[in-house]
Amino acid sequence: MKTKLSAFIIAYNEERIIEQCLMKLNWVDEIVVVDSGSTDATVAICEKYGAKVFYKKFEGFGEQKNFALDQTTNDWVINLDSDEVLTDALIEEIKTQIDKNDPEIVGYHIKMRMVFSGTIFNYGNESNRNSLRIFDKTKGKFNQATVHEYVSLNGKTIKLKNHYLHYSYDSINSYINKLNNYTQLYAKNRADSNKKYSVLEIIFKSHFEFVKKYFFQFNFLNKKAGFHWALLSSFYMYIKCIKTNEYLKK
Repeated sequence: MKTKLSAFIIAYNEERIIEQCLMKLNWVDEIVVVDSGSTDATVAICEKYGAKVFYKKFEGFGEQKNFALDQTTNDWVINLDSDEVLTDALIEEIKTQIDKNDPEIVGYHIKMRMVFSGTIFNYGNESNRNSLRIFDKTKGKFNQATVHEYVSLNGKTIKLKNHYLHYSYDSINSYINKLNNYTQLYAKNRADSNKKYSVLEIIFKSHFEFVKKYFFQFNFLNKKAGFHWALLSSFYMYIKCIKTNEYLKK
């Protein structure tokens, strides 16, 4: 018996890439999109592909995704970000696995390949992550984290072999925009501990981040794009630290 599968996505001003995401979901039984007030063509594109679109003010990733999860009508779900695109090989693997109806398996981890400035990263930590994206929603849900949310699931999970493509940033400008949002969320959460970063901590953390990303995580094998990614990651760490300190002064 075929297992019915719902896909759910949270979105905000993603007209650049969301159509590619939706085109690779034409085989699922339901697509749910929760939009947080897009001012571009995101909603129209989603409706074009038959998605059920809901609005919810964004108050954190965990809460937003749990709301999206609650709108799905099938027990088995797949969660994607609006800038993530399934590969054909992964789609076939997913179909094969979930139709086995193994009662012991309640979730599947899938691997990401990051695409940065048009380059697919075959190396680096960003392209070796396995994340739980397909699961039986009766067995768990997302935590309430404002950022870096994850699914708490009761039961056995396995890792699939194939990967999806994460079109993280199409330009330096889009990276900076996302950096600003993510670092702000981080600073608010970190400020709850009432702990500032010292000057030495900021210097060490930002410099070490470059070394870690570029050398230890093999981003030098991603050539020029890998160098840019390591350098931007160092800047990201610096901004997180100084924003936290700034937030604690308020």
